Amino acid sequence: MELYHYRSIESAIKELEYGTFHFATRNELNDPIEGYVRVFWQGDKAAWEGMLRNYICSLSEAIDMYLLQGNEDMLYHRTLIIDLNRFNNVPLGGILKKLGDKFLEDEDVQKIVTFYGNYGLKVQNEELRFILRFIHIKALVFCIQKCREYKTIPEEEANRLLSTFIDEETNFPLELMNIDIENQNLRTMMKKLAEDIIEDMYDLYFVRLGLKDDTFLYGLRKDENGKNIKEDKISESRQRRKWMTIAVDFPKVYVNQLMDLVYPESYVVCFSGKNNDSAMWGNYADNHRGVCLIYETDAENHMTVKGERSYILETKPVNYGGNIIERNFFETFGRLTLKQIEMWLTGTEELSSSYKAFNNVEEWRKEYWAVYEAKTYRKLKAWEYENEYRLALSNTFYNFDKPESRNLKYDPKALKGLIFGINTTEYDKGRIMKKLLEHTDEYSDFVFYQAEYDDEKQVVNIREKSLWKLK
Repeated sequence: MELYHYRSIESAIKELEYGTFHFATRNELNDPIEGYVRVFWQGDKAAWEGMLRNYICSLSEAIDMYLLQGNEDMLYHRTLIIDLNRFNNVPLGGILKKLGDKFLEDEDVQKIVTFYGNYGLKVQNEELRFILRFIHIKALVFCIQKCREYKTIPEEEANRLLSTFIDEETNFPLELMNIDIENQNLRTMMKKLAEDIIEDMYDLYFVRLGLKDDTFLYGLRKDENGKNIKEDKISESRQRRKWMTIAVDFPKVYVNQLMDLVYPESYVVCFSGKNNDSAMWGNYADNHRGVCLIYETDAENHMTVKGERSYILETKPVNYGGNIIERNFFETFGRLTLKQIEMWLTGTEELSSSYKAFNNVEEWRKEYWAVYEAKTYRKLKAWEYENEYRLALSNTFYNFDKPESRNLKYDPKALKGLIFGINTTEYDKGRIMKKLLEHTDEYSDFVFYQAEYDDEKQVVNIREKSLWKLK
């Protein structure tokens, strides 16, 4: 099967020079809801207790990272404690257990876990953020008290911090949560509205602070001569912003990490099954000034790529439309061991009934990976014109977090040709040809084509340039 890779000139030259595909993260793709799974939370009291215990322990981890000068990426993506069991044999394990027990004994926390556990309500991420925001200050106070007790924060500084939160504690609005319990759509709408208001309020607050101090939002402040101020002069503002991530943003940060925990990150290379779509040339090949590289799979539609090791990957078509993919968080711990899952689902008195979902491990994993497959190769119907095919990698067995680890070499024999765009200049054609001639021995049966506009049929035609040869 032939696959078409639309590229700008600069991207094509880089792809030809290094002979690599870049496997993109979800955030690097052009659709912000790419690979989206609608995660919800529906479980009994024990399940909610297990998660809220993890919440305060993860918040404690975030504070420790902050105190150790952790960077922004760590605070946003590395503060979720996936396995509390790993602290069992060190003093920190006892400290975190004591912290979690104290939090779960709190009256407001017990109201929440009892209410949501008894009714078995289906909670979307907006409502979960709403819940966490109301108990966050309480959790933050407990964590700072813990830091004061174990002297990781000086007593005077801890007391100052605690004094700023005393008047901010609020009771959880159970009357709002009780709005027509049977009407899920109404509940969802009301909670989303409340969460949107809170989100916009915090967003505006941060922007206002940023207007007063542009380094607060990670900008570069300039002096009166227009020169950038040195890093040591802006570190205080950045540190203040990192503290706001913990003190204000953490409920949102935590929920985002929970959603990422459901499935491993996937990384993809995107191709098209057609080479003459004008929109594709416009969107991905620099308004017809770029090129389209032609690759060919083997008979089973596989391609081989190499990094530290080789991977034989199947090229699969993207499915467009279909039902929204949903998963219950309390029944979707695909990357965890049964012992770790048990830890997440253990409350103050018992193991959650959600643990029954993992009784038949083989059947459960089969369903889990079927959903993973569906989300990796699914897009909204609006993208159907792309006729997309994908190669995909995941963090299941090997870690591809670092961008350079996702630049994998393809087999040069798979590259069969190249199509110049309607507006590709002779200069850029020469640059492409020069790069190809550096690797002549690696390619076989390489064919050049030219895209042209047929004004009679109003379509893009692809014509072979029969006089152009690499050898």
